[in-house]
Amino acid sequence: MTAGMAALDAEHYDKAVQIFTKVIAAQPKNAEAHFRRGVAYGELAQRAGILKQASLASKTKTDFERAVALDPNLLEARWGLINFYLLAPGFMGGGDDKAIAQAAQIKKRDALAGYRAYARVYTHQKKTDLARKEYVDAVRENPKSAEARYMLAGFLINNDKNWSGSLHELDMALTLDPAFMPAYVRLGAHAALSESNYARGEEALRKYLTHKPDDNEPPHAMAWYWLGLVQEKQGKKKEAKHSYQSALKLAPNEKQIKEALKRVN
Repeated sequence: MTAGMAALDAEHYDKAVQIFTKVIAAQPKNAEAHFRRGVAYGELAQRAGILKQASLASKTKTDFERAVALDPNLLEARWGLINFYLLAPGFMGGGDDKAIAQAAQIKKRDALAGYRAYARVYTHQKKTDLARKEYVDAVRENPKSAEARYMLAGFLINNDKNWSGSLHELDMALTLDPAFMPAYVRLGAHAALSESNYARGEEALRKYLTHKPDDNEPPHAMAWYWLGLVQEKQGKKKEAKHSYQSALKLAPNEKQIKEALKRVN
């Protein structure tokens, strides 16, 4: 499940393109506007038919590359390029080597983000051992970083199903920084996926839902989804239905939420 603009439909992305095109016309060197328009083009490409996808994908790539050229320190745009290069076929400008080059540039500017960028590439390549090493090295180099612990916990949950190891890392993250809010969402996900610690998972998710997330934090739709799954796993279908409905209001296009709601209806 994605954050940010994921809840919007094609009409909203069309409007976003129009808005940022006007901004760029007035401020052609506005790197952030190029990046945001690239995001909108990318979302439209995912929703478009085959005939339009190539054109929209090309516009996405052009805007991301322009954003990086204008502001080499705009790491969001470099992340956008990594995802584009990994997912796009070669004839559309994709390529793992290009993604690795962006990961290297990210690491020059932000070591912790660099570990995550390399791990993203290795995970895509199904080089699980190399991806795991990036996260382990991130914690080894930054043992007092709640974010590093959180990143490793996510890998241990999603790839290794290492429930005890991931819970340890989340506990460490919150010991280091009790205000590191994304860890509370991951605690909820851990409870749902490991089918354990339900009460703690629900408490963590409800705590997060009182928090207003930043753009780089999990959206409330994600927290509502995991809360619904925690409740569903306990047989609390009425409560789960309410949570899934709350998630769907915030992210009406998320297939994962729609399928979950069908299960409890």
